[in-house]
Amino acid sequence: MADWSDVGEAYAASFAALCAGSVDAVLDEAEERTGGRVLLDVGTGPGTVAAAAATRGWQAAGVDAEESMLATARRLHPGLSFGLGTLPRLDIEDATADAVTANFVLNHVPDARESARELARVAEPDGVVVATIWHGVTSPLRPLWDAVLEAVGIDRPADRTLPAEKDFGRDADGVAAMLRDGGLSEVRARTLTWDFAFEPEALWAGVEGGVATVGGIYRAQDAATRARMADAYRHVTDELAGSDGLVTVPHRAVLVSGRPG
Repeated sequence: MADWSDVGEAYAASFAALCAGSVDAVLDEAEERTGGRVLLDVGTGPGTVAAAAATRGWQAAGVDAEESMLATARRLHPGLSFGLGTLPRLDIEDATADAVTANFVLNHVPDARESARELARVAEPDGVVVATIWHGVTSPLRPLWDAVLEAVGIDRPADRTLPAEKDFGRDADGVAAMLRDGGLSEVRARTLTWDFAFEPEALWAGVEGGVATVGGIYRAQDAATRARMADAYRHVTDELAGSDGLVTVPHRAVLVSGRPG
């Protein structure tokens, strides 16, 4: 698992734009499946989902396990409430929200089924849990990071980090089955697709800030190796960039939703 300590600002300025690609679909799903207007975003990061929900008229709040993420969320969205909360045990009363969202969160916990059960616990009985997970074992950006690591001579990390009994299929059927195993009912799942276009230096700033697995690898290197990684990244992205200077990478994710009990 990646170490997300003290990366709130770096994440907000870089990788957050990638994970924002599913936000509208998450909120559309929540609005379709519940008539209530109270939303709790779990693993809120810099507060992207909660803020988008508030603009749609939801009474929205967020929780996150990492203090720097909460500090960033509070700075960016001072009118919303953000508190500390760590799956699979949230210090929140039962049936707190009509919609409980977890945008690219269940792929970062040690037990997704137990965490899904906890999301259901804090949802109203007639409410809904909505989550997203990357389609497939790895992020679509993985080939980019692998090319950088290969150029520098650093071994790529292993694809799977969960023990077999805790793992689950990373397609629509597999993620839906995981949610059912977590005790949710009326589960449905579908695949989302979108293109993530990014300015290479902005994304690299996230790596320098320690974001995600590649950021942790970068942090662990000496200064000379870090410089080589930066050079390799610029070489790879120069080859991929379009005439506008942006690199575009197609992304796929599974959106899944279900009801408590």
